[in-house]
Amino acid sequence: MAISKKEFIYREVKEQILSLKARPDTVLKEEDVALAYGVSRTPVHEALQQLKQEGFLEQVKKVGYLIKPLSISDLQEIIQIRSVLEGYAARLTTVNQDEKIFARLQKINEKARIYLKNNDLTNFFRNSSDFHGIIYQGSKNQRLSTLIDSLRDSFLRYRRILLKIPEMSEVQIKDHEEMLAAMTPGNEAAVEKLVRDHILYGGRILLEYIETERVEK
Repeated sequence: MAISKKEFIYREVKEQILSLKARPDTVLKEEDVALAYGVSRTPVHEALQQLKQEGFLEQVKKVGYLIKPLSISDLQEIIQIRSVLEGYAARLTTVNQDEKIFARLQKINEKARIYLKNNDLTNFFRNSSDFHGIIYQGSKNQRLSTLIDSLRDSFLRYRRILLKIPEMSEVQIKDHEEMLAAMTPGNEAAVEKLVRDHILYGGRILLEYIETERVEK
């Protein structure tokens, strides 16, 4: 089914922001975006307003829309909430013992090593997100999955930075393998702790990296 011009612009600009192709603190002007995509300013205005409401843009009078910078305080809050919610999702997935879910997680882990070996970071990144997404599905708790998904886009920009940090890709594969191996009957508490520790550790490394980059600048 065809999507509206507004939805198309919304998806395109959001992907630019999440992929960091459009850098934080960049100013977007309605007329420039309209010209770039060959559309009128109306769907562009609607799309940018939606991104503003979602917290990705800040509207500055007589200037345009500023892509919000990566915020340390936002990141700290997201990490804390994700560690609790995703840890609980992993606990439920372990309790549910759905072999189809486990098979999909195993397949994702196998692909991860191939992508990393081939230095295919685009697919490695997508593969990593898929792993967590399957865990949410395995929880069979739709409200919990919705809550986690609401944080997902907010964290994507940070995760892309995290995977650029030396050794973190290998750490991620190792942690994912340990999580899956631990998902045995009666082991839900240990799995929940593994996932929480995984997220908190990655968050700590990311915060240190961002702070170092700012000092060096």
